[in-house]
Amino acid sequence: MVAIPAGTFDMGSPDGMGDADEHPRHAVTLSAYCIDRTEVTVAAYAVCATAGVCTPPPLTVNWPSYSTDEVTRFSRWCNRSDRPDHPINCIDWKQAAAYCAWRQQRLPSEAEWEYAARGSDGRRYPWGDQPPTAQRLNACGTECVAMAAREAIPWKALHDGDDGWPTTAPVGRFPDGASPFGVLDMAGNVWEWTADWYEPYPAAAETDPQGAPAGSSRVSRGGGWNNGADSARAADRDWFDPEVREAGLGFRCARAR
Repeated sequence: MVAIPAGTFDMGSPDGMGDADEHPRHAVTLSAYCIDRTEVTVAAYAVCATAGVCTPPPLTVNWPSYSTDEVTRFSRWCNRSDRPDHPINCIDWKQAAAYCAWRQQRLPSEAEWEYAARGSDGRRYPWGDQPPTAQRLNACGTECVAMAAREAIPWKALHDGDDGWPTTAPVGRFPDGASPFGVLDMAGNVWEWTADWYEPYPAAAETDPQGAPAGSSRVSRGGGWNNGADSARAADRDWFDPEVREAGLGFRCARAR
């Protein structure tokens, strides 16, 4: 794990930038904590499943709007046994939380996730303000677009390079995309569940925010292998029903220091 020092940062995006739910930008102060350097892998999750604590790694997606054909097609990218060093994916929120609890840890709060991804200097991406490239993250490049064309899926390229991985990549493969704290894969590869229920941002400053006490959707962060440029931004937010399982959705764990 990576030790993240206590600090204060501006969470969200400045006026005129980002999506509506990234506003208002507000000051957040966090106590020191630790977060996984990479996303949890297929192999790591399998240890918990073998111990009988975690449910078996899912082999199918669960997305309400998918047709039967789409479920069949997209499930091919779920937790293949020949990819032990790839991030666990197709995992729902309760499964992710149960794995972290087995490690005597927890999912990171949304604020902890964003601070670990960008630090306190307001950078746009984990690595800085430079545009995404095939050397910095696993996202939809030419390899992804080519696969999508074969599958008749209308995905668009994030950059004009080939990152070598049309779907998930082994964790930690893109050191040029590290955050200021040295956390890897905070942009691309898979979206990551956080502990928080999705809700609008407050205007007031916060200290160690834990999010709403209840809700209908959990926040995910970071963008995935099949996403475009907006999702790679450190401030970008998404949210899913906690029971959703998707081929571009995984997690990492955190704990207090």
